[in-house]
Amino acid sequence: MTLAVETKNLTKVYEKQHGWRLTGAELVTASAGLAGVESVTAVSGVNLAVSQGELFGLLGPNGAGKTTLTKMLCTLVVPTSGTAKIGGYDLKQTGAIRATVGLVVSNERSFYWRLSARRNLMFFAAMHGLFGQTAVTRVNDVLAAVELQNVAERRFGLFSSGMRQRLAIARSLLHQPTILFLDEPSRSLDPTATCHLHELIQGLIVAQNLTVFLITHDLAEAEKLCDRVALIHQSQIQAIGRPVDLRQQLQPQRRYRLTLDRWQQDVAAELKGLLPAMQLDAVHHELSFWASERDGLVTAVLDRLRAHQIDILTITATPPSLEEVFAHYTHETGEMMGDEG
Repeated sequence: MTLAVETKNLTKVYEKQHGWRLTGAELVTASAGLAGVESVTAVSGVNLAVSQGELFGLLGPNGAGKTTLTKMLCTLVVPTSGTAKIGGYDLKQTGAIRATVGLVVSNERSFYWRLSARRNLMFFAAMHGLFGQTAVTRVNDVLAAVELQNVAERRFGLFSSGMRQRLAIARSLLHQPTILFLDEPSRSLDPTATCHLHELIQGLIVAQNLTVFLITHDLAEAEKLCDRVALIHQSQIQAIGRPVDLRQQLQPQRRYRLTLDRWQQDVAAELKGLLPAMQLDAVHHELSFWASERDGLVTAVLDRLRAHQIDILTITATPPSLEEVFAHYTHETGEMMGDEG
């Protein structure tokens, strides 16, 4: 199997300097190399193997190390240790890798707002060494690929957020890369623009024969698009696999939801003894809990309800979602929002 991205124990440690505001004694100690430096591990021992043509997701909360890892793979940050090959090239072969990869970041700010989409792309084509009719042809090709050919003469400043993101993808395709890194591409997009962007990404993989490395903290986006995902937390990869396989790793755990014909407080106390984490909606006579088919908890709950002559109106058993899988591996709660450092 040919790999588009391969890393072995890739690590990035930043040395944090305290600065020059030190006392005389501290300066002497720091100059002797005995103090003044703290290390911050941004990425630790990452091992990845991404196949050609795969849509691979890197999923994690803010500050987990997603952006740092991406910058290392794109040769924008030098790793502290470990190795990586991008498109078959070692990280030290920066020129070859940069000719192989395209990078799209969220909230793109490097376009010229007063220039049209076409003139912007012509400028960036020149930076890739494309001139004359070669540049014109390539710009037309990428505009068509992202379906912006009809607005190519419109100024960038008049573009919507979704159109700007499409143009950023067009620019990343100018030099015909084989690997595309998308860093939170749907951030700031409305649901309609996000849906169109997802369709575009899936179409480009086939039309352009691309490998896509999608960096996101959007669980639904990862589950919808990705062939496989890597869950990163606190600078380390916690799990890798297809979303469906990661869910199955939590099996036979399922979330059970029961709707009852009535409710009694003494029954609630009994069930809480069995299931301390049970969630109860006394108004609607509903309860939910996690349990395994093998641990006997479901049977015990049903027996208690029958003993109190409480009828079960509905019962559902749902396998864990990708969000619940992520929470299991990272112990994260709440919504993953904001910028990542």
